[in-house]
Amino acid sequence: MFHKVKVFDSRGHLKKVVSSKKLSIQFWSNNDNLPSYYEDNSAKSDDWNSKGKIPIEKISLDESL
Repeated sequence: MFHKVKVFDSRGHLKKVVSSKKLSIQFWSNNDNLPSYYEDNSAKSDDWNSKGKIPIEKISLDESL
């Protein structure tokens, strides 16, 4: 989510306003600077089964300790 940005000059006068939509378009069109967590491969995990649930593992309790 992007918020609109107001750009001021050195005297404090408003120079321009960049809308949130324009910021979003600019961010997503610039694929070179995307962090790794925005890439398609990192969004999908091999730990999840086809139903979207975490696989169940059996855990045994060793009471001899």
